Amino acid sequence: MSIQVSNINKFYGHNQVLHDVSFTCSTGDTLVLLGPSGAGKSSLLRVLNLLENATDGELTIADNMFDFSKPIAEQKGLALRRKVGMVFQQYNLWPHKTVIENLIEAPIKVLGIAKTIAKQQALDILTQLQLADKAEAWPLQLSGGQQQRVAIARALMMKPDVLLFDEPTAALDPEITSQIVTIIKDLSGTGITQVVVTHEVDFAKKIASHILYMENGRIVEHGSHASFTTPKTPQFAEYLNH
Repeated sequence: MSIQVSNINKFYGHNQVLHDVSFTCSTGDTLVLLGPSGAGKSSLLRVLNLLENATDGELTIADNMFDFSKPIAEQKGLALRRKVGMVFQQYNLWPHKTVIENLIEAPIKVLGIAKTIAKQQALDILTQLQLADKAEAWPLQLSGGQQQRVAIARALMMKPDVLLFDEPTAALDPEITSQIVTIIKDLSGTGITQVVVTHEVDFAKKIASHILYMENGRIVEHGSHASFTTPKTPQFAEYLNH
């Protein structure tokens, strides 16, 4: 199992946003977290990368195990994020660095890779994502779709075992969305495990090997791609129809 989540609860003050969340995700799966706004999808995604701690429960991801009932050392979170990449909805690119500088920063500083090697790896990934001609561009010179692909490239530079996406097609037009679909499908062929938060059913259908449908911080349905055609719960069936 690439990811195993057991009885995760999360509170913000008195507000409980995740209720006894448990699921598994096998290596190489593309798991899509679906659900209406406020379902707890992004909170769960941030827990998977230890950007936020759960209140209690256990998480095993990329061969790292965490028990949230005990304090988690900051170093363990940093070590996890070397193996679990995240592509944020806002891209989070450094505006004062060129595209290639954005890509090589972490591999050089965190992984200790030589600059010349990091640059070549960055160019290889940019070529793969059809962005080689943008290597020396500034992020603000790029379209939203190009910035999103650079954010994916930056995450791939760390050679993660697991890649997390938070609403990767939000505010992108259909043509760019289809490019993101292609990238995610290509990555699934490499054995990388992907978890994708979205509320767009059509996008989810194109990329998901498995789905996890949530409402109000609870898992309502967890199944394979077949759940899109034969949903097991009336709630998921209704979500698919609206």
